Formats: sequence, C-alpha cells, structure tokens
Amino acid sequence: MKHVRVLGFDLDGTLVKMKLDFRTIQKELGIPEGDILSYISSLPKTQGDRLLRAVEKKEMEAAERAEIMEGAQEVLAHCRSRDIRVVVITRNSEKASKRTISKLGIEVDMLISREHSAPKPSPEPLNMVLGHFKIEPYQMAFVGDYLFDMQAGRAAGVKTILLTTQESCDQWVHAADFIVTDLYEVLDLLKEGREARCNVR
Repeated sequence: MKHVRVLGFDLDGTLVKMKLDFRTIQKELGIPEGDILSYISSLPKTQGDRLLRAVEKKEMEAAERAEIMEGAQEVLAHCRSRDIRVVVITRNSEKASKRTISKLGIEVDMLISREHSAPKPSPEPLNMVLGHFKIEPYQMAFVGDYLFDMQAGRAAGVKTILLTTQESCDQWVHAADFIVTDLYEVLDLLKEGREARCNVR
C-alpha cells in the first residue's frame, strides 16, 4: 500500500450508506432476481430506458437519505494530506452519485458512474482511472463491499480491499488482497504501507 497514489471507492455501502433496498426495487419494478443492470441492458432500448429512469428515481430518493460511513472523513483527510487521489466508481447513476457526494460534502478527484463505462465487474472503469492519472495498477487500491468490486479490481490488476459489511462477504474474500471491517482499517493500511495479502480483522 505504500505505493498507492490513487484510492478508489465503491459508493453505496462503502463510502456512504444510501439505504437502497434492491430486492424491493426489483419487486416494485418487475425486475427478476439477479443483476439489475445486466437485466435492463438485455431489454429493448425503450423498455430499458424506462426502467433505468425508474431505478434512478429510487437512487435519487436514497441520495437524500444518505449518510457518510464512519471513518470515511478520516481516510479522505489522510489522502488529501498525502496527495493520494480519491476516485468513486459506482454502478449508480451520475446524477444520484453527484447528489450524494455533494450533499455529504465529499471531495473526490474523479467520479465514474454507469453512464461513463461498462459497470463493474468489468475492469473498464478502473482502467479509465489508471489511464487518466497515468499510473500503473500497483499504484492504485480499490475499496468495495461486494463481489463485483473485487472482480473489477482484480481484473484491472489493482489492490483490492473488501469491506465486510454484507452478510455474504465471506464468499468473496478469495478475491480480496485485504479484508477490513471498517474504513478506519483502510486508514491503517495506508499508514502502515502493507503489501502482503492479510486479514486485518
């Protein structure tokens, strides 16, 4: 971690709590279980666009209820003090993501939402970050709370940090370089400059 020049975050469940209930959203919108964005992308454009607008409405409502995760401000302050760039990579819409970070006063150097690239687990958004800042994969770490975050990070060759806030997280530890229970432990990783795979719980 001592070589990290860019720290990426998933948004919902990692940097902030947006309280999006995806199962309820799927039920209300008639979307089958599974990946919402993959399902919508498989539909005819008119139908898919209608569903995306409905999903974005739910995201905007959640943005107004969003709360910053404990430890986030401390990690962000450390990054600013060490000239580490902060990036948010989210499957949420750009509009809802911008509203969330603006409402909570979160300063980021780059935001990549589902409109900007193929969504995670594709490595495309992380590769965009590497290209934008002209860095090598070993100079970036990515923090997320879901399997797609770890898969995207691994595919891009960056360090992956799994935040274990979800019930199913034990199924995804194989894809993580580091395992943390909160963002304070991410701060410890940055300060200590750890490089080897470890479990800091």
